[in-house]
Amino acid sequence: MSITLHLTRDSVAAGDDLDAPHRSTLLVPDDQITEALVAAIHASGYLPRIADGVATWSVVSDRPLAVIAQQWPEPRMVSDLPHPPEQLRREAGGYRFHVNYHVQQDPETVLEVLRRLEPFAR
Repeated sequence: MSITLHLTRDSVAAGDDLDAPHRSTLLVPDDQITEALVAAIHASGYLPRIADGVATWSVVSDRPLAVIAQQWPEPRMVSDLPHPPEQLRREAGGYRFHVNYHVQQDPETVLEVLRRLEPFAR
């Protein structure tokens, strides 16, 4: 069985605004943990590649979950605590995710800021 991830993302440039909010869906096995769902988003090719190879994104589903950096091989979760998929925002039998674009901000800094917010997101 599979589950649907309902995705939206920020635009990366003025010309990219034409298709905003860049809705997409991704089918994944339904026995996945949240970390695997974020990894599937990262591996799917949904996020545009930035020409200079430096881009920072944050993945949210009612709360910040992870940071994806174009220059990192894999996403990094905001919290070391488990995020059961049951805590994610549900939509149409699947889960809703939004991916924020943080331009070329240092992904370590974005991750640090989101980790400081984590206790307040519960």
